[in-house]
Amino acid sequence: MKALQITFLLIFGCLFSTQAIRHVHVYTVGIEESIVEFGTTFYEVQEQVRTERSTEELLAEYESTSARIEELRKSEPTKDQLSMRQENMELFTRHEALASELMQRQKLTREIRDLWIFSVAGLILIGVGSFFYIRGIEWVGMSLILPGLLELSWWSAPSFSLGGAVREYDILLMNKIILTLISFVLLYTLWFFAQRKRRKEHGANA
Repeated sequence: MKALQITFLLIFGCLFSTQAIRHVHVYTVGIEESIVEFGTTFYEVQEQVRTERSTEELLAEYESTSARIEELRKSEPTKDQLSMRQENMELFTRHEALASELMQRQKLTREIRDLWIFSVAGLILIGVGSFFYIRGIEWVGMSLILPGLLELSWWSAPSFSLGGAVREYDILLMNKIILTLISFVLLYTLWFFAQRKRRKEHGANA
């Protein structure tokens, strides 16, 4: 049992510490802008939209651009979409950038919600497992503690896409920093109590 605990202490200790360093670095320093100048108007507009903090204002502007586009289509029903888009490039670009940003923010909200739902589930597993472990049912306790630590490590990990790690919004990143620190402290607290329990048992058997 001790060898198993040492193994997982090393694994999760390395995992949580490296994640904490990465999260804090990205939050404080961020990701440097590319020196290559992007030629697409969409990218430039998307960056402007992303700086807007109020989701309500973005939603109101999105509804406004949707209404304007619908008016254009009704006023010129015979015109093909490509020609209409080329003549109103700024409007269509802004509309698409707003739609993209709103979808990203909705995804962000869901991810933060799921992060804490599954993390709380992991904490419950750790709590129940610790109860069994303290009661002397050590293997049952470990079978619950380890999945709990895995939940915490998964949901505190960097977000990934097909292109690799992506820059999370600051609010998500801060939530992951907090969760990583909680996990790190909890891991070593569990190790401390396991060691103290082992010393007591050795003292009683001596």
